[in-house]
Amino acid sequence: MTDLDIQINAFAELLIEKEKHVRPRGNKRCDSEYEKFVLSTAWLCKKLLLINSAHTEASVHISRDKNRYKSGRYVPKGISRRVTIEGVLDLMEILGYVDLITRGNYSRQTGKGEQTTYKPTKAFIDYFNVVNSLLPKRLAAFDNTENVVLQITQRRKLKWKDGKPKHIPVKVKKEYADTPQIIQWRDNLTIINDCLRRHWSDLCLPDADFNKLQLQLMRNSKYLYSPIQVHRQTLRRSFSKDTFDEGGRFYGGWWQNIPSAYRSFITIDGKFTDEFDYGRLNPTMLYAEKGLICESDAYDIGIGKEHRDVVKEAFNAMVQSKKDTNRPPNDIDFDSTGLKWKDLKRLILKRHQPIKDSFFCNKGNALQFKDSQIAEQVMLHFAKLDIPILPVHDSFIITRGLFSELITVMRNEFEKQIGVAVNIDDSAKVIPMSFGPEEVDTEHLLSETYKYSAWETRNPL
Repeated sequence: MTDLDIQINAFAELLIEKEKHVRPRGNKRCDSEYEKFVLSTAWLCKKLLLINSAHTEASVHISRDKNRYKSGRYVPKGISRRVTIEGVLDLMEILGYVDLITRGNYSRQTGKGEQTTYKPTKAFIDYFNVVNSLLPKRLAAFDNTENVVLQITQRRKLKWKDGKPKHIPVKVKKEYADTPQIIQWRDNLTIINDCLRRHWSDLCLPDADFNKLQLQLMRNSKYLYSPIQVHRQTLRRSFSKDTFDEGGRFYGGWWQNIPSAYRSFITIDGKFTDEFDYGRLNPTMLYAEKGLICESDAYDIGIGKEHRDVVKEAFNAMVQSKKDTNRPPNDIDFDSTGLKWKDLKRLILKRHQPIKDSFFCNKGNALQFKDSQIAEQVMLHFAKLDIPILPVHDSFIITRGLFSELITVMRNEFEKQIGVAVNIDDSAKVIPMSFGPEEVDTEHLLSETYKYSAWETRNPL
């Protein structure tokens, strides 16, 4: 038992003692209830301490929805709405150890909502004698549960005020029965995660710039108004269909929730890294399904290289979509091309006549499953050599100097599973960039390497 565990257990006893004066119980907790109270206290305390270590102004999202706490593979041992939320969290609020920042909400018209957010108070932080910069390393991956997740999209029927029915997509985690294949995936991911735990990935920024980035993330809906939490060192695999042949990509690592340009500052065991990705991944796989090779740049449709990223986004949206539509995707800035959506679609379809029947038929998740199978084997290869690899969808981050073997393994595994060769691109992004309302000067960041007290605490020489 660590010093922190001892402090948390003592804090649980303190809560029980103070409860007598503010919320008297009719009877004493039985042994099993007491154990759940202590486990719940530990779970909440670690969440609160970690969010405070990320940024002192940050608040943690904690669901009060009873459906989130139904017993099963996705809920940590001892955690329930009755004990964890009503028994411990509400008591901590009464006693002044947490502040409720925003109350959760849910709209039946849109099917969307926000979880309740809480912030630890000074009284809570003062109780625990901890070094903020070391906490993430001490509590790495503490909140892991099931690492193979089935999250399907259900259509929930609602009614508008005029009485007309409306169906909205809602993502729901679903229980499932293990199969030999699922067990193998879980075993493989355990090997990968064990390797990640033996090492330490971090973001090498001066303290002031790191705090500045955290504030920007906390104000940005794209990043769920949440700061980077570097204790999230491990992965889970998320499938989107109960046949387990769609989705399957790897999520959960802190490095997946930062602006892409900042990935240039990722370190593993204190060493800088390189990132490489599969070039033209989806087009290459779609052409391979037809026994064809995707020649030249799949995203060159004759409107200029400066619009390549927009064409790539549009291509992938057309592959992901269930049906053709005259309504453009909300998150694609196709206006910058000077073309209307219908004209952009037409040029993409013209460029890719051999695979035109692969668009608008919901193939995106099936392609993700294919690239996730490749990613698993790439990471597994290196994990067995005790070399950690950080995945970001179709790219991989590795300690600088080991890129040659990474490229070889990426190529070999792709050709083994897909049957054709593929390009591997250097994903380095050490360039001037804009994030939010303020400019980020990467040359300034690189020149300030001596101001890294928090990073150096977690990454001693």
